[in-house]
Amino acid sequence: MAQTTEGAGLSAKLLSRYAGPCPRYTSYPTADRFAPLGDAEPWRGLAEARSLSLYIHIPFCRSLCYFCACNKVITQQYGLAASYLEQVLQEARWYRQRVQAPVVQLHLGGGTPTFLSDADLRRLIGELGQIFDLRGGDAAEYSIEADPRGLDVDTLDTLRALGFNRLSLGIQDFNGAVQHAVNRVCSAESVAQLTEAARARGFTSISYDLIYGLPQQTVASLERTLERVLELAPDRIALYHYAHLPHRFKAQRLIDTDRIPAPQETIAMQLAAVSRLVGAGYEFLGMDHFARPGDALAVAARAGRLARNFQGYTLMPADALVGLGASAISYSGDGYWQNAHRLKDYAAAIAARGTAVNRGWLLDDDDRLRQWLIAELMCRLRLDKGEFARRAGRPFDDYFHAERGRLQPLLADGLLVEDATSLNVTERGRWFLRNAAAAFDRYLHGAPSGARYSRVL
Repeated sequence: MAQTTEGAGLSAKLLSRYAGPCPRYTSYPTADRFAPLGDAEPWRGLAEARSLSLYIHIPFCRSLCYFCACNKVITQQYGLAASYLEQVLQEARWYRQRVQAPVVQLHLGGGTPTFLSDADLRRLIGELGQIFDLRGGDAAEYSIEADPRGLDVDTLDTLRALGFNRLSLGIQDFNGAVQHAVNRVCSAESVAQLTEAARARGFTSISYDLIYGLPQQTVASLERTLERVLELAPDRIALYHYAHLPHRFKAQRLIDTDRIPAPQETIAMQLAAVSRLVGAGYEFLGMDHFARPGDALAVAARAGRLARNFQGYTLMPADALVGLGASAISYSGDGYWQNAHRLKDYAAAIAARGTAVNRGWLLDDDDRLRQWLIAELMCRLRLDKGEFARRAGRPFDDYFHAERGRLQPLLADGLLVEDATSLNVTERGRWFLRNAAAAFDRYLHGAPSGARYSRVL
């Protein structure tokens, strides 16, 4: 799998052709389609789940990163976190009688989950263990997103003792000018120390988040960052394209738009970054995820066992997802539901009724077929037409007669190949999985939602 961008047939011209806005497809339908549920209760499907993924959203951060598009609260007042935890635990109790499945995957996201004190981390996981069937050890994946600027080895000890075995560090870039431009200054030396300490404590997978297309970035500066990253050799790398959407995210209005690289330079950054990563032996899993060959995610990809949820690619798919906290999204076989976004609204709803659900989506049969198809393309890079016909009761070509036109450019550019039995993603097609999924999105090509999506590249 390790090959250069030239070997994969990538070019600036091809990347430019598909670089426009497109959903990321962490769900289908996408979250911008969610609406008030009325009498619908998609959480009823939790009763049928045999395995559960648990997500807890911790929105608090001590300082504002200008590029950030997450649901966050900037504060130095720790008391807000203490009261929020009680609300999260109250919400968890609302689920106590609704789901009995064992938790095979637990993820703390944000915001900055390591904003929490070690004592509150212990309290949170301890009380969640009294509510849900938490399974620790190698049978489960416990992951946490961490800001290396506020993380110390004592907290690593706490996390490891609580069963966390996967750590994601938000790096973004090591260049000083870029860091100052986005208000996130962090030394490579501190990241190196944390990485070494986490490995020594038994974290089985360490991931770095990197972003290209940030203000002040150049191809040369990004390559220097990658040199340092490759020296530290994280198990996984998420290489994201910066999505500048200041109309949606107020923090991004603080970025000097004159400092943002031009689209062609951003594409050059992507080509250079990919070449460096695959040249260093990282396997490209699809979209923006890379992993070392021995990492469990890479092993799962080769075996066709990847899955996908709101945190991206995962190797431990669960039948259902419970999301706790402001803006968190949950899922069962019946559909999706999402909590109130604003902290004040979330707190008021929990106090009044124990849950903060304010919108969602009830899946119909067509939704389930397209949801399955998109997951097959994004995770297994292949769609078995016979299996589709078995699920749909109709042949693939008949069911998707209207979609054939949207597939033609992807087929003509060699991003997909098709025969009588299957539709397959090619090596270079891995970069355009969002475009491939979009071809089958009934809602994207129907009534507009008003959403503005990030660019693919």
